Amino acid sequence: MTQGYLAFVLHAHLPYVRHPEHTTSLEERWLWETLTESYIPLLQCFLRLANKGIPFRVTVSLSPPLISMLADPLLQERYLKYLDLSLALGRREIERNREQAEFLRLAEFYVERLEDIKRFYCDKWDRNILQAFRHLAEAGCLELITCAATHGYLPLMATEEGRRAQIAIALELFEHYFGFTPDGFWLPECGYLPGVDRILADYGIKYFFTETHGILNASPLPSHGACVPLLTPAGVAAFGRDPESSRQVWSAREGYPGDYYYREFYRDIGYDLDHSYLAPYLNTGGVRVDTGFKYYRITGERKEKEVYDPGRARERACVHAGNFLFNREKQIEYLKEKVSPQKPLVVAPYDAELFGHWWFEGPLWLEEFLARVPLQQTFSLCTPGDYLKQGPALESGEIPQCSWGLRGYHEVWLGPSNDWIYRHLHRAEKCMVELARTYPSALGTRRRALNQAARELLLAQSSDWPFIMHTKTVVGYAKQRLQDHLGRFQVLYRQLKHNCLDQEFLTRVERLDPIFPQLDYRIYAGGPGKREISTGTKAVSSHKPGAVLMLSWEYPPRSVGGLGRHVDGLSRALAALGYRVHILAPWVPGVPELEQRGPLLIHRLKFPSLQGGDFLDWVFQFNAALAAYAGKLIQDRPEIDMIHAHDWLVAYAAVALKQIHHLPLVVTIHATEHGRNRGIFTLLQEKIHHLEWELTFEAWRVICCSQFMRQEIENLFQVPSDKIDVIPNGIEEICFRPGLLLNQGLRLSYTLQGEKIIFYVGRLVPEKGVQTLLEAVPLVLSEFPGVRLIIGGQGPYGWELQCQAKRLGIEENVVFTGFIDDHLKNHLYREAAVAVIPSFYEPFGIVALEAMAAGVPVIVSDVGGLREIVAHQVDGWRVPAGDARALAEVIKQVLGNEEKARAVALRGLNRAREYRWSRVARETAGIYQRVRNEARLNPWAYLPREAQVFCGGN
Repeated sequence: MTQGYLAFVLHAHLPYVRHPEHTTSLEERWLWETLTESYIPLLQCFLRLANKGIPFRVTVSLSPPLISMLADPLLQERYLKYLDLSLALGRREIERNREQAEFLRLAEFYVERLEDIKRFYCDKWDRNILQAFRHLAEAGCLELITCAATHGYLPLMATEEGRRAQIAIALELFEHYFGFTPDGFWLPECGYLPGVDRILADYGIKYFFTETHGILNASPLPSHGACVPLLTPAGVAAFGRDPESSRQVWSAREGYPGDYYYREFYRDIGYDLDHSYLAPYLNTGGVRVDTGFKYYRITGERKEKEVYDPGRARERACVHAGNFLFNREKQIEYLKEKVSPQKPLVVAPYDAELFGHWWFEGPLWLEEFLARVPLQQTFSLCTPGDYLKQGPALESGEIPQCSWGLRGYHEVWLGPSNDWIYRHLHRAEKCMVELARTYPSALGTRRRALNQAARELLLAQSSDWPFIMHTKTVVGYAKQRLQDHLGRFQVLYRQLKHNCLDQEFLTRVERLDPIFPQLDYRIYAGGPGKREISTGTKAVSSHKPGAVLMLSWEYPPRSVGGLGRHVDGLSRALAALGYRVHILAPWVPGVPELEQRGPLLIHRLKFPSLQGGDFLDWVFQFNAALAAYAGKLIQDRPEIDMIHAHDWLVAYAAVALKQIHHLPLVVTIHATEHGRNRGIFTLLQEKIHHLEWELTFEAWRVICCSQFMRQEIENLFQVPSDKIDVIPNGIEEICFRPGLLLNQGLRLSYTLQGEKIIFYVGRLVPEKGVQTLLEAVPLVLSEFPGVRLIIGGQGPYGWELQCQAKRLGIEENVVFTGFIDDHLKNHLYREAAVAVIPSFYEPFGIVALEAMAAGVPVIVSDVGGLREIVAHQVDGWRVPAGDARALAEVIKQVLGNEEKARAVALRGLNRAREYRWSRVARETAGIYQRVRNEARLNPWAYLPREAQVFCGGN
């Protein structure tokens, strides 16, 4: 039985630095150096422990700017260039030091280390180490938390709206990348102001960290000091920093990093060697910088430094790990006996960058320490979340203002060197609140401008800029960043106030800092209510939801197009969040009529399939049977309080159920008849078009998958723009794993050895544009004769396409597979040299996302939702729809430049990871809750909103 606990906390943060306008940026090296020296070595240490089966628990706080930079394709690519240049310098150093054995061993040590880091970054985690953090969290080794959106110093902000925005936007971004909302929150610089706890509580945060004297000076005074957390008035637990454990690691005089055998941080060949020798490997425009090649140890007070010995440094790290373990044992024994009757908790928080960057041996020390903890029984490792789950009895108290900065309050961020910034920051903050309240439901360009204004304010509020001014390091850069963001904010503010938005300016600044892509400016209008976990109007309340009745004419294994896969992915993700969903869809032979998967129930309705005859008559009869079954289900299941219909084929039933049972209707429009046919030309098309209009008219909210579809629905059906919500489609969390290869026998059944594959998969209908792809193939074959086009899928246009291939004389180079299952499709993606989506009409383009997620280069038509997914020559290529010659030229570019194709494909893979069903489900659930809230307030909510004025509705 242990006597107490140790919570080891690492706070990982760097300011958001991204300069696409320059080919190189000195400040971007902050990320490269810290990745190489801290983040990756720490992850390697954690993974080694996990692979050995050594149990450990560490809390890691990842700031939103750092998360955004680690996931940014541009920065990922630039980091690889940095690694390659460092490796080239290392190999040059090996040659330079051939005659000096000690330096040669160190040069070889650094090159081997860099090669290992590159393998870890590229091969194991595919450039995105956020996956490694998530893997360790899911394995139970790490508890991940986050901090304010741009590490803004909360106590010095002017408004509660500003503080709320920093917290809400941070949690939304964290949830986007990790799929859950954290229990804990790192207050930037541990800066606390009474009332911040209330905001944290509003977003479901259970704990935060504060400086020691924040606990010790609480009112009333706590009985057990800082070794037991304190409950704030809002019911959030405050964990105080332990000064003793911090001092042993941090202190310049007493701390371990000052040991004479550890590597000297300030002695680097970047300053020791001739610059002409270094210049080819630095890419810094003539400025001297640290290279990471440091050959000397701290040595001591003597001026002459001695050569660094990694073996001896390792020995010292082991000794220090043992010493730290012994000291924590004695400390916890003392606290248990003298201070706290319950098990004490020692909280040891550190900047993650200390380990590796400032203290080179830090990750090794930490690994040694964590490996030794299970060998003793005095204390165990836990996280604050683990501690609170035990239900300890905690005292309550009000914590005063404090921080972990110099002398414990605000002087680092508010002093003679930086106090001038706050009159500008406070004015911008109040202006942002004014804008959010002036435009409560902006759309289009105005909405973009408002979101960008919020983004500029957030970036200006970063605590890094006043900190840099205080420490007098790169003061010019900090001032420039502050002036740039505040200047852009002022331009946008004036343009919004005078209704004269400059779209060119807006587009340019959006591209400079694409942080917080899901940001909703409306958080500045006053913030969401109690216990809501997202920003803006899509917040999800803690009110227990009812059940949703979801109607679809497609559901697996019946999948004609993408609609069935959408309903399947969305419903499973909603169920994973705990939402109750009843799906009604046609029965398919061989599957059960009623199937339950946790809170998800699938009702498959037996009904004769269409065998000739009138299609609309069959649709009407199917809807009549659907409405009858659903009506009985609603009576038997009173928890059903909403209907969600997908496309026009269930329109009759959806509208009837809504009107009979007085339930609000949410509708998702996946495509339109007008868009599919590029016009309305027949009586059948006109009837379908009218049904689509009726469905959108009767709906309380209309969901679509892209801004393109929003415009189409608004224009075709005259739907009010504020009635439409855009939620992108999703793909599975892990659709494909890099390295998946088609088995040889399967490959030979479709291609000859050595042939390059162009792959298309989808329905064979005219609007998918496969005819254009076939026209392009002869032009491609003229330069690349060893090419095979594989066309996967089936549809009514298949025979015409096969005839076209024969007319073009390319039937030997084209394979029509017919229907292919997901297993074969995924293998063909991995084998393909390029995937082509040549659609004339594509509301979203989920097939493009799947191809990107498979790591294959994609070429898409510049239409519809595809242009919103694919950035030309960034994460794919776009070509004009129907232009076979342009398509052929791009295919030849891709086939002829494999290195560029791989780079673009990798960025496409990272882009695809942004589209997860968990995100789609959370946003959809937010709309459900909004509709429920409005329905409770408005008894006429089930009627078309346009008709409510006649019934006394709002």
